[in-house]
Amino acid sequence: MTMIRVALFLFLFCAPHFVAADAIRFTEIAEKAGIHFVHSTGARGGWHYIETMGSGCALFDADGDGDLDLYLVNGANLPGQPVRGSNALYRNDTDKTIRLTDITESSGAPGRGYGMGCAVGDADNDGDLDLYVTGYPENILYVNNGDATFKDASRQANVTAGGWSAGAAFFDFEADGDLDLYVVRYLTYDPAREPVCERSGVRTYCAPYRFRGAPDLLYLNSGDGTFEDISQRAGIADPRGKGLGVLSLDYDRDGDTDLYIANDTTPNFLYRNDGDRFTEVGLKAGVSTSASGRPQAGMGVDAGDVDGDGRTDLIVTNFSYESNAFYHHTEQGVFAEASARVGLVGPSTLPLGFGTHFFDADSDGDLDLFVANGHIFPNVSDFSSAESYPQTDQFFRNTAGVFEDVSESAGFTSPAVSRGSALGDIDTDGDLDLVVLVADASPHLYRNDTPPAHPWLIVEIEGANRSAIGTRVTLTAGGRTQSREVRSQSGYLSSGDSRLHFGLGDAEQIDRLDIWWPSGRTQTLSNLSPNQILVIGE
Repeated sequence: MTMIRVALFLFLFCAPHFVAADAIRFTEIAEKAGIHFVHSTGARGGWHYIETMGSGCALFDADGDGDLDLYLVNGANLPGQPVRGSNALYRNDTDKTIRLTDITESSGAPGRGYGMGCAVGDADNDGDLDLYVTGYPENILYVNNGDATFKDASRQANVTAGGWSAGAAFFDFEADGDLDLYVVRYLTYDPAREPVCERSGVRTYCAPYRFRGAPDLLYLNSGDGTFEDISQRAGIADPRGKGLGVLSLDYDRDGDTDLYIANDTTPNFLYRNDGDRFTEVGLKAGVSTSASGRPQAGMGVDAGDVDGDGRTDLIVTNFSYESNAFYHHTEQGVFAEASARVGLVGPSTLPLGFGTHFFDADSDGDLDLFVANGHIFPNVSDFSSAESYPQTDQFFRNTAGVFEDVSESAGFTSPAVSRGSALGDIDTDGDLDLVVLVADASPHLYRNDTPPAHPWLIVEIEGANRSAIGTRVTLTAGGRTQSREVRSQSGYLSSGDSRLHFGLGDAEQIDRLDIWWPSGRTQTLSNLSPNQILVIGE
């Protein structure tokens, strides 16, 4: 039975009245909002490579009250150093202004070891959102009790992984209605056996080529609270990868979920879902290397239909002097590296990118782009005068398919060592806000203060897998069609709002909304009003 529930924002939109279009604008409000978390890399002069990578964050409804709470992952102090602070969970107590309350102590989800990333999904399919935290030397599955308190079920579920894990993604591999788990592993690593490295005679951190890669893991949900490691038979246990970011998507539109892995200094992977196993097709599809055929230092990854042609494009953030990679989906299953054509090569060559998101910041109907930047070498200016450790995050406005760097006017002006980032409507006002994890500092919370010049729609999906991960929704309004997919992860080591945001541009109503469920069912709704959160159940 189909369920539709509507939340109208009459306090903002008593009538379809909007102000004139204006520049996109974000305001940093982390301290004012009540965030006092400080991230720790654990760096104390030992030059341990793990200290360079930072951590991620998550925006999700931990307590089931309808708004987005915030989870922040922390690093750690390595053996022989002082004990680090914990991960943090903030409850969203927003009324008229964004207000976040630290509930870490009561949450039961402080983390352990060296925290890296997180993924959100309803692992036990009981109607609330669970949390998977990656890191070193093992990972944690926190099962939600439904009230923002969590139980550590890692060992019972058999998902501790071991080694150094980075990104992770919940998705329904077999389309059987429960969520499986993909874990990206980065390097074979032991901080007690750290090599010594220099650049131009200056001691600094080593590069990834000094370490061996580690095979990724695929855990199949058994439906009884446990998972089975099927990595080998599923075809994803490739030790050549040095993975960081992961993205679930149905790139070939065949109804199942594929996976894209951003690898650091080795070719990126595109795993095509063939039903009972994956086939790696990155090189064939054109998304494994740069335009010149060289592997790059892939960090974060996102996907979206940038040019409105109905096909999903990809963005991968890379190291300094590489530029971020934009892969344009030219035909079904084939991509072309088109960073220069869309205006990204120049502004993204010098910065070192991590978190990244396609999203419609001003609701004008096309996807803009955010990139979180920061170098990995604190002393980089000692051997490269053009570079700096803290860097300015970047915001690119989509102008007829070309990205225009409007970072300064959009409010991204403070250099920081940015890493993971998460996207979501924190204050429930119909536009998307940003949280950025900063290494060895407090995070940034960017409230979207762009004047409301266009109508919008937010779609919340509830499917057979209660998180509805893998569901695709297309919206047609004013002669334009947009497409979004529900997924559990975003950018670099992070997880954002799983609700789907659409900007309508100049359209005054939604002509058609089409839903493709992971089960194979389809659904169509017509003649919908904008400026609402629309909840749809399978």
